[in-house]
Amino acid sequence: MSSSNTGYILQIIFNEENELPNTVSSNLSSHYSNNEHIIFPNSKSPNSSCLNLNKEVNNELPNPLSPFYSHNEISSEEMLMPIEIVSFETELGCWATECNVPQITVNKLLKLLKRHEVIKTEKLPQDCRTLLAGPKLTIGNIKSVTPGRYYHFGLKNGIKTFLSTKSTKINLAIGVDGLPLTKSSNSQFWPILAYIIGTEKYVFPVGIYHGYTKPKCTDEFLSDFILETKQLITEGIVLNGSRIQVEIKLFICDAPAKSFILNTKGHSGFYSCSRCILEGEYYEKRVCFPYSKNKSAKKTHNDYVNMKYEDSHIGTISKLVELPGLDIVSAFPLDYMHLVCLGVTRKLITLWMHKGPMQTRLPSKSIHALSKSLLDLKPFIPSEFVRKTRHIQDISRWKATELRLFLLYIGVVVLKNILNKNIYTNFMSLYVSMLILLSPDYECYIDYAESLLDYFVRTFEEMYGRQHVSHNIHGLLHIVDDYRSHGPLDNCSAFPFENYMKTLKSKIRKHDKPLEQLINRYNEIYNNKSINSSLSDHSTNQKTLLLKSRKNGPLVKNINGLQYYKLIKNTLKLNTKVDRESYILTKSGEIIKCLNIVKTSNNKIIIIGKSFERKTSLFEKPVDSKIFNIFIVQNLSENLKCFEDCEIHKKMLFLVHNENSIVMPIVHT
Repeated sequence: MSSSNTGYILQIIFNEENELPNTVSSNLSSHYSNNEHIIFPNSKSPNSSCLNLNKEVNNELPNPLSPFYSHNEISSEEMLMPIEIVSFETELGCWATECNVPQITVNKLLKLLKRHEVIKTEKLPQDCRTLLAGPKLTIGNIKSVTPGRYYHFGLKNGIKTFLSTKSTKINLAIGVDGLPLTKSSNSQFWPILAYIIGTEKYVFPVGIYHGYTKPKCTDEFLSDFILETKQLITEGIVLNGSRIQVEIKLFICDAPAKSFILNTKGHSGFYSCSRCILEGEYYEKRVCFPYSKNKSAKKTHNDYVNMKYEDSHIGTISKLVELPGLDIVSAFPLDYMHLVCLGVTRKLITLWMHKGPMQTRLPSKSIHALSKSLLDLKPFIPSEFVRKTRHIQDISRWKATELRLFLLYIGVVVLKNILNKNIYTNFMSLYVSMLILLSPDYECYIDYAESLLDYFVRTFEEMYGRQHVSHNIHGLLHIVDDYRSHGPLDNCSAFPFENYMKTLKSKIRKHDKPLEQLINRYNEIYNNKSINSSLSDHSTNQKTLLLKSRKNGPLVKNINGLQYYKLIKNTLKLNTKVDRESYILTKSGEIIKCLNIVKTSNNKIIIIGKSFERKTSLFEKPVDSKIFNIFIVQNLSENLKCFEDCEIHKKMLFLVHNENSIVMPIVHT
């Protein structure tokens, strides 16, 4: 991705050792003039000893490479949902399937409806199996894959269910991972999942393996998928008379799953890095990857195909190389959910609590203060976050969404007066780099994000020791390449697939024959035309919904119409009745507390609210937080303001901490 569209002239200056560059922009806005002429540090050789954290570290953070960004436009189109009249029996079947209602419950409901003759115009079936109209399972379609069994739903079937007829080419993301089914046994699924890139991320199963250990042979496990996918890529798929081109763009896996399907060394191996040829070393009873300013050569697709670095492989190469146009290196991104959230962020917190060098650990008083701050912020967390904040002592149980909440939003606030200055600066370099890499608005800053991550890894080793520079810490040096290949890291994260795992698990109603149960549930879904039509419509259309009508809300002059509390616009959820759901950022840069939503007679949606009159930066290093629209806000205006819904740029997270009101954009939606 190029940053040539920024419209700024940059002068690059290198220091004597050709370390991180200084930059001077000739067109910086006046309010960013204090960021000019900042010198990047000379790097010192990594050392196994830790720094004295009470001394001033002679490692200045890198400074931004370009000035303020331009906002991307957001479409204001609404999706008009046609109302189709369907029978009660059909709707009842949809309800039972979509809500995963147990069969015994549906049967009891059918008997109750028939006994009281609630529905007199239709003859309802006596059994839910007739209602759901799913074909009986053909056992012959389940095949043996050592040491378990496998069923192939088909990539083509999923595409037909979720694809709009308007498409001429589709790109697919594939996810592979293990799913334990019970705590009392080793029963597990290994699903092959997919979604169509560029639509709402509706995940569907391509194939499911069930066994008590993972598949023994990767090629046997993937054989049906590879055979069908090769045909789809070569011939395309015909839908309603139109031929649609198919391409596999991404394989999204955690490190163990990637190692399994590519037949490469796992994350604890000396040659486990999938991006470079760096050899790990055994130090302090663990394999680590010490930082080096002399970067290792990067691996390529041809290196993998030709097994140029044999120490990285286990056996032969994967048959995935047979898929036309697939680049093994770029198509397997370093998923930030596993690498950054579950890996690096959790590691940092555990190092602060009890696993790091003594001078990096927090005293119990600070740990309790940190937990209290997290719990105090819980009432401010909006609906975009499915899990709220909880005790830091529960860190081993935190899910990826909780770690993302901490890294991208909460940590910068609660850690400020808890961590040592140098440790906090190290954390901030990771925090700011991830803000850049998760947003499409900061493309001109990706080189700066790369230098920040380099700084983070280098100073991490100096503070915590080289033995803690794990596979995940090293991976941060390569993750910017995924932004350059695929855009913001949420485009290639495992979150959609991870969220879908609980859907798979919820379809299993008893321990016996889990694979057969899962197949039957999906046969019911695929044979329910009403559900299929709904999924296809939603996967290709934007939607704007107004909910919870109201009266006597605040209005401005000449604005009249129907009033509402709630607005849902694509992924944005706004609720003027709930304080934490009512803050937004406009395209003009105003921070607004929304008070009313009005639909006018000409079908325009008007937002009415008040703006904050005073905004100050939350932090100034490593960059000024106003670049990311992160502020301490004060003085809500007395006068009402109004603007159309198309002027909304982001929903804002509003926090109150130490008597400061803090706002920041929600970047992961």
